[in-house]
Amino acid sequence: MHQTIISMDQTLRTTLSQFALEIEKDIQHEGFSEHDLLHKWTSKLLSLSNEFRNDKAKLTFKELYLETISALAHPAVDRNLFSAIPTGFIELDRKIKGFPKGELIVIAGRPAMGKTAFMISIMANLISSQKPIAYFSIENTAQQILMRLISFFTEVSDHLLATKAVTPAQLEDILEKTKVIRDANITIEDSCFSIDDIVVQVDYLVKEKKIEVVFIDHLQLVNVKNRMVNNREDELSKICRELKVVARRYNIAVVVSSQLSRAVETRGGDKRPQLSDLQLSAAIERDADKVLFIYRPEYYNITKDENGRDTSGVAEIIVAKNTDCVVDSVKLNFIGSCSKFVDSDAAFLKKPL
Repeated sequence: MHQTIISMDQTLRTTLSQFALEIEKDIQHEGFSEHDLLHKWTSKLLSLSNEFRNDKAKLTFKELYLETISALAHPAVDRNLFSAIPTGFIELDRKIKGFPKGELIVIAGRPAMGKTAFMISIMANLISSQKPIAYFSIENTAQQILMRLISFFTEVSDHLLATKAVTPAQLEDILEKTKVIRDANITIEDSCFSIDDIVVQVDYLVKEKKIEVVFIDHLQLVNVKNRMVNNREDELSKICRELKVVARRYNIAVVVSSQLSRAVETRGGDKRPQLSDLQLSAAIERDADKVLFIYRPEYYNITKDENGRDTSGVAEIIVAKNTDCVVDSVKLNFIGSCSKFVDSDAAFLKKPL
């Protein structure tokens, strides 16, 4: 034990000694609750751990080159370099190549456009792959999110499921259709409301459950406990930067939903969203690797498209920013009764990559 302490980095020893003194003072401070103490010092120790971590040696340029060439020659073996999380939507995955690990992906839309439904649909599509998933729900409880997953698989409204008693036969049908959920590798977090809480929990989930993708619903509800920032725009900038760092640090895909401003409503025409419609958009545009807009014409009572086709149940996923591929759009079907997105009929005619 003595040898371990002597060999420890002197700066780290000094920092830990200071922390020990501060922790003792905080314990004696009557104004701190147990939750406050745990949050403050878990965050500080996590930051210290990340600062001093030496779990992955820095590659030389030559080593990086050789590793990359090896991955190009054997993509099935070295799949970590090119790994991405599929959305489960055939045409969308063809366009954007899924959600690459290490990236921050923003899914944006006006209220009630279907942001949560779209994220839950992607999560449902991933369940069969057994990929470890974390879903941070700030607006809804874990049980509400689970009910929406059940609704996805049964195509029965989650409201009806929650308010109407089911018969034994209906229950048996629900159990049969949702048995894939029972053993799903999903963690739903509904008690993390600050970016600090989210970062701490992601660190735990990556290490303990090996999660590969994190969903956060939604950006504007995440708060910052450190009030050193000047305004909400600065807060969102800090949150976006932290989420980007989390994606890179842990090599996971971070998918976060975001509101669009009311500017969409005041604009004429078809009211298709654009990057400037993102609420306090500078930070989101800067840090996001991909920005996907959800656009449903019938939301604006637009019943026919430019070619005269019916827009009922039509959803368009607009790829407004994409650092890896071209910007484009994909049509999906939206089943409003159970808030579910599915591939359009045309997508099933094409084979996934």
